Amino acid sequence: MKFHQQNPSDTRTGCSSPAASSLPNKVIPPISSLPAETLDIAKNKRPNYVLTVLFLVTMLNFVDRQMISILAEAIKRDMGLSDSQIGLMTGLSFALFYTTLAIPVAALADRWNRSRIIAIAISIWSFMTILCGVAVNFVQLFVARIGVGVGEAGSSPASHSLIADLFPPERRAGALGILGMSVPIGSFIAYTGGGWMVENIGWRMAFVIAGIPGLFIAALMWFTVPDPRGKPRLADAFKPKESETSLRTAISELSRKPAYWHLVGAGIIISFVSYGLASFYAGLFVRVHGIGYTELGWKLGVMVAISGSGGAWIGGKVGDYLNVRMPAGSLLASAVILLAATPGMYFAIYAPSANIAFLLLAIPTFAFTFNYGPNFSTIQLLASDQTRALAMAIWLLFAGLFGLGLGPVFVGVVSDIFSGGAAEVEASSLQKALAILALFNIWGAFHFWRAQIRMKATLTKSDPDRPFQR
Repeated sequence: MKFHQQNPSDTRTGCSSPAASSLPNKVIPPISSLPAETLDIAKNKRPNYVLTVLFLVTMLNFVDRQMISILAEAIKRDMGLSDSQIGLMTGLSFALFYTTLAIPVAALADRWNRSRIIAIAISIWSFMTILCGVAVNFVQLFVARIGVGVGEAGSSPASHSLIADLFPPERRAGALGILGMSVPIGSFIAYTGGGWMVENIGWRMAFVIAGIPGLFIAALMWFTVPDPRGKPRLADAFKPKESETSLRTAISELSRKPAYWHLVGAGIIISFVSYGLASFYAGLFVRVHGIGYTELGWKLGVMVAISGSGGAWIGGKVGDYLNVRMPAGSLLASAVILLAATPGMYFAIYAPSANIAFLLLAIPTFAFTFNYGPNFSTIQLLASDQTRALAMAIWLLFAGLFGLGLGPVFVGVVSDIFSGGAAEVEASSLQKALAILALFNIWGAFHFWRAQIRMKATLTKSDPDRPFQR
């Protein structure tokens, strides 16, 4: 598989790809023959509208992804599952193909129509979400969740690549921060709607209802969002062309940038902790505090929507502000904010009441979303124009497989170890597992700190007076 090699005379990027090496037999040519002037004109067409549609796409992505968190305790009781099985169902089943397909889909996104890729992805994950509602055992539900992951693998890399083309570097962190706000809002809809539905119409119908809107959003994406690169034919995307950079070379380009890999490390830890916690929200509040699903859903939804969207928005704005005044200053801010999440999460787990727990959970939720703009805009800065989607896909591969995939499993297995299969201690065993999970935030903060140091050295060396942009 190969990637188009950057033209050295192209001044739209501050980084060039290394000399091409080759992987046999599989190649992907340049996205199109559009001249740079045409692309520049296309880049300025309706960026805010495209961002709005991508906001809806990502919001729906997280509705379908997170709905299972609020339904998990009801599914556990209905199917007689263990916490370990809940961890496998909410984490690893989704992450397996969500992560492994991210790189080939991103490679295609760097060469074909990204709007088409996103529309197809929405259709797949929406249909598989509906199938979750008709599963009758753990294996069927596990397989359906794999299908949701297959579909959602095509969304993020292509979306981030589109935003990188549509917004200049000085506005990119803000745009990605706005996109990041769709995550807590989607989670709000999942928790609030899921909590009400599980009590009134059951968890099966909740999946069916959650999957239907995606078919309409897919049509909106397909027919109203043009790709700035034009409309290359899918068949042409796999034909060998001149001036190519191999997949191996593209990965090699990123491998020589330590800041990128520290951001990958931070992404793994944040995903590990946030998804490990989110997968057992229902277990924590139902077992420890004994509240109903409807109350749990709307209170959890409000908390996530306010603190999560606030974190994403403030993170984007603070990132843009700091980065023009201090090299990679947004990454240092991300490290400090993530450190604050550790005590906040611990005290939330052992809070004396549900309401206090909800308030304290706002601290780690804010921290988990604060990094969206700083993290993803830095990744787009580090990657060349031809490897932006791939850089995001590699981040998703590691953060998804080791973070999303293993975080819920870690909590479930540790909880089962502490409980020893005794139902009467399921509440305290889950609290212990989540308390251990909170300590991983310190590790994530370390990676943001190291990434900031690496980026500061790189930017200062290249141009001491240059803001954090290219």
